[in-house]
Amino acid sequence: MLNCGVHLKIQCEYLGTKYAGFQSQIGQRTIQNELEKAISRYFATPVKVVGSGRTDAGVHAVGQVVSCLCPREDIKIYQFLLGVNSYLPADIAVTAAELLPKFNARSDAKAKTYIYKCYVSAVRHPAFDSDHWQLYKPVDIEQLRAQAQVLVGTHDFTSFCAELRDKSPVRTIYSLDIQTPTPQEIWFVIRGNGFLHNMVRIIVGTLLQKPDVARVLAARDRRQAGKTAPAKGLTLYRVEY
Repeated sequence: MLNCGVHLKIQCEYLGTKYAGFQSQIGQRTIQNELEKAISRYFATPVKVVGSGRTDAGVHAVGQVVSCLCPREDIKIYQFLLGVNSYLPADIAVTAAELLPKFNARSDAKAKTYIYKCYVSAVRHPAFDSDHWQLYKPVDIEQLRAQAQVLVGTHDFTSFCAELRDKSPVRTIYSLDIQTPTPQEIWFVIRGNGFLHNMVRIIVGTLLQKPDVARVLAARDRRQAGKTAPAKGLTLYRVEY
């Protein structure tokens, strides 16, 4: 089946618990592999997808976006969604799609929003545990909010990077809000133009463990930051184009 020259923009969501991250890896079960298998099966021809970013092992998404060259132009979106979802495992779903003359999920992305969720409790709660990080002691929310604002803006985020995989460690954080949707929960809602490897998880770990985030930022030294927060608390919420 020949490629028709149009692009599919596909939104998907997944629970990353059982996967080795988004990106294809030899010998590993990944989100990208599952999507490509399902879409290829639907079109009865090999299809490769490009993701807006590489979520790590155990990280979830409700607003991940992928793109691919569409094998044919006459598809009905509703039928495409139903068909691909019937081939996907229960913890991955495509939720929206559209045909565009030109689109690349990675290079066209302008901003991303991640939400990192915690819950405060002396005992474990299974209802929270799959996508929240358990904190055993109460947190000073106002101090947390004040420290978070230090990171808003354009900075060298070397201190908050596990491994530099890009040419530059400079990123822009547009907003970093600390929300408490319930008395037990703390959400870190962070929106930026892009993120380094483990950056959001290191930011969360540092905010919860280090009293002087400005010093950590200025040090440009990963050893000065806090520990990396567990992957299960992180969700890719939205990608903007």
